[in-house]
Amino acid sequence: MTGNPDLREMGLTPSRILLMQRMNEGPEEDCVGLEINEMTGRELRAADYLTGAKFAEVVPGWRMSFWYRLTARGRQMLRTLAALGF
Repeated sequence: MTGNPDLREMGLTPSRILLMQRMNEGPEEDCVGLEINEMTGRELRAADYLTGAKFAEVVPGWRMSFWYRLTARGRQMLRTLAALGF
């Protein structure tokens, strides 16, 4: 992304950015994200938005669990946000 993104236009509220940061707990190849069963209702709503915006995805896990995890686009957005001081 070039320039300064308009975060409001992209729907990236502070709570959604914080959730993206929480999903990013390690290197992409090892990062599992957050288990759906351990998320609050507010987090699930934010994660649903991030999924629709292609910043996150739902992936199956061990023993029929499901996880929200960042996509490559979500990781790139976090790098951009970090460079902007978010």
